Amino acid sequence: MKLLREPLLHFFLIGAAIYGAYGFYGAPDQAAMDDDRRIVVGEEKVEGFIASWQARMYRPPTQEELNGLIERYIRESIYYQEAVAMGLDKGDPITRRRMAQKLEFLTKDVAALNQPADGQLERFFEQNADRYKSPDLITFTHIFLDPDKRGDATLDDANKLLADLQATGATGTATAEKGDLSMLPNDFFRQPELQVSKSFGSGFAASVMTLEPGRWHGPVLSGYGTHLVYVVELEDAPVPAFEQVKDRVLQDWQDRQQKIVDEEFYKALKRKYEIVVEGVPSLSGSLGPPDQDVSNNSNPGTGNS
Repeated sequence: MKLLREPLLHFFLIGAAIYGAYGFYGAPDQAAMDDDRRIVVGEEKVEGFIASWQARMYRPPTQEELNGLIERYIRESIYYQEAVAMGLDKGDPITRRRMAQKLEFLTKDVAALNQPADGQLERFFEQNADRYKSPDLITFTHIFLDPDKRGDATLDDANKLLADLQATGATGTATAEKGDLSMLPNDFFRQPELQVSKSFGSGFAASVMTLEPGRWHGPVLSGYGTHLVYVVELEDAPVPAFEQVKDRVLQDWQDRQQKIVDEEFYKALKRKYEIVVEGVPSLSGSLGPPDQDVSNNSNPGTGNS
């Protein structure tokens, strides 16, 4: 156990691992290594270290701290170049993903420079006006019929009660006593669909938002059971003025442009490659990989297909 704690043993083990990796992955190309053995930490890089430290720590680094940042960068650069020279980056899914993300970030920078022409943002707003509306608001009363209590008679009871309510023209909270006890209140005042969904479930909310105000409807089902619903009012939110939501419109437009740039960039790169997909099983209901012909064709073609 004492021997395992010896730093000298650790040094030899690390050295053996490095030599073993060289043997497994192959020795690096000497000419390429010579080109990469010069590490430059320029003035711009040092200023970046200082600015990053200042942003995180709210003060400039001391000389010792700055030296530590520079040394960390040098160590990282050396390790990175040695790992690439040894081929350790090949076949690593994490490295593949990280490098792909870095390339995607470049397209984001390009798209961020793109600004809408005169009138373009207004047209985008008009084409997507519903996106910027406030949610519609509904005011309603419901009567709950508990299927755990009524069993198979639940829907028959609901239809009989609905006919009675429609005949008498009953409205409001006085009708709550005609149903069963529920954890939910009977009256909901000026609620958006999202809030109704949180209370009853998305299916109930979607149904209620389409009901005609001023009359009883049902049966309407929820996760709790069966409901009869009287819609008092449905307030259709107006479309806001463009100036009120201009910042949101600009952000959405830029997001749309980003997707367009990403797709065009990818397609341009893909045209440079021959795409071959082998061994794809025939799965029922499966369309195979996106943008890829996986039919039994001996000539899979190129990315242009």
